[in-house]
Amino acid sequence: MSVEGSQEAFKYSTYTWLVSPWRKILAFSILRLVVFALPFAILMMFGIIWWASAAIAAIVGLCLSYLFLHNQRNEVAAALEQLRSNSSKDADSDLENEALDREEAESKKRS
Repeated sequence: MSVEGSQEAFKYSTYTWLVSPWRKILAFSILRLVVFALPFAILMMFGIIWWASAAIAAIVGLCLSYLFLHNQRNEVAAALEQLRSNSSKDADSDLENEALDREEAESKKRS
């Protein structure tokens, strides 16, 4: 196998498709943190008590992320669905399920 062929094989390997969903999840988490931290820092600079600043910043952050981060939220939801659906399916379990189904079908034919 040539170097180009091995690079192509790695490009389409399982690792490659796992990186992209995690990158989306990490980016969304950082954006949510920033959307909370900025109002919190501004409120603290005005001298508001820390727990009131945190509560107000949480409400403001929730509203801002709901209004402006809906595309990223949908991408993260799709990425999590992809990760969840692909984790339970692999070639070994599919082969085992097929073998068990064949055995069950044969035992029903015999009875």
